[in-house]
Amino acid sequence: MFVSLLSFSTAFAQSIPLIQQNDKPQVTKESLKKRRNLLEWHQIAGLTTLALWLATNLEGDKASETLYRKSDQYAQGLLLTNPQYAANDPMYLVAMGSLNRHSIAADYFLLKDPTNNAGLYLALKANEEWETKHSAAMHKNLAMATFSMYIVTASLAFFSPSKIESETDDDGPKIYSPIFAHKAMIPIHLASMLLLPGLGARIEKEGPRAAHQMEQVGWAGFGAMSIALLVITF
Repeated sequence: MFVSLLSFSTAFAQSIPLIQQNDKPQVTKESLKKRRNLLEWHQIAGLTTLALWLATNLEGDKASETLYRKSDQYAQGLLLTNPQYAANDPMYLVAMGSLNRHSIAADYFLLKDPTNNAGLYLALKANEEWETKHSAAMHKNLAMATFSMYIVTASLAFFSPSKIESETDDDGPKIYSPIFAHKAMIPIHLASMLLLPGLGARIEKEGPRAAHQMEQVGWAGFGAMSIALLVITF
């Protein structure tokens, strides 16, 4: 899926200059002034997006570290109703410990009395869900703000008037330019931005595996956008 999105993003990025070349609008002082103004706002919006993306990733990492199974949470409640399990069993304290991805409360509940507890255990595991003790709402709000600013940033560049293209410089044909490097990062951070919502939706069912994939994609996209901004800022 990532490869497909990357291919789509690459095609989209490549289509931007083609649209401008085919239309060949007349370049005037007014259009150049408008272009400069829009691209200045594009840069400001890009820096804002990058800051929001960083905050989103950091909040996501915190949330990922506090993931736990809801079956373990409910199992701890069941263990409290069976205080006899605690007698001479240090594992009871482990099962009743702070909830995290390694909690054993549900499995411990089953092992203490497999015959009587199997039904409740299977009921807990039937619709297994993952939850986080960290504020998921903050991460979600930051993600929405990041996506909104990303759209604004892309729109400012896409709708800016064309500039006068120069095929050569004093030393010969242009092979590399900051703009080339800037656009080369578009397929990566665009594909990442499109993948993240789907990965986030999978966490409730898949837990740490989906969260880890989301972290990787999120930081890859952030890195690509950082490079894209650095090459045209410095």
